[in-house]
Amino acid sequence: MKILVAGTPGVGKTTFSSRISEMFGIPHIEMSRYIEENNLYEEYSETYKSLLFDDRVVRKSLEMYVIGKDSYIVDTHSCGMVKGMSFDLIFLLTAPVEVLYKRLKKRGYDEDKIKENIECEIFGVVEEEVEEFFGAGYYPVGEEEGKLTPEEAIDVIGKKMNGTSATAAP
Repeated sequence: MKILVAGTPGVGKTTFSSRISEMFGIPHIEMSRYIEENNLYEEYSETYKSLLFDDRVVRKSLEMYVIGKDSYIVDTHSCGMVKGMSFDLIFLLTAPVEVLYKRLKKRGYDEDKIKENIECEIFGVVEEEVEEFFGAGYYPVGEEEGKLTPEEAIDVIGKKMNGTSATAAP
C-alpha cells in the first residue's frame, strides 16, 4: 500500500502517518527528515527558517529509495517532490487556523513563518498541488464538515488493505 499524506506544516501529517505506520506496519517516510538525513538540501535559509532543496533532486532520490518497496507512507508539505509517483491512497490533511497557530507557536516558529504557513492553509496551496499532480481522487481529512476524521481515514486504509470497498474519494 503506497500512501501519500499531504498538508501544510502543523496540520498533523507526521502524527497521522506515524499512527498509520504503527497500526498497519507500513514504513513511514517523513520527507523533511529524509531530506535532512540524506543531505538533499542546498542550504538553510535564515529568511524562511527552513532547508532549501530542489524538488527534482529529492524526487530522484526518493524514487530510488522506494524501488522494490510495496508499501510506504510519504508525509510531505511539498507535493512537487512526489510529482509523477503513484499512490494507492492520498490524504490531504487540514486544520483550523487557530489550531495551526498554536501548533506552530509550540514548535518555536517565528511570527513570519507562522503567518506564511497559515496563509498557505487559508489559500489551499497544498490542496492545489495535490489536485494539480494527482487529480481529485484524494481524501480530505480534518475537523471541518464534509471531511473525514483521522479514524475514518484509517478505516479507509483498513478496507483498502483487506480488499473490501472503501468509500470513494470525493
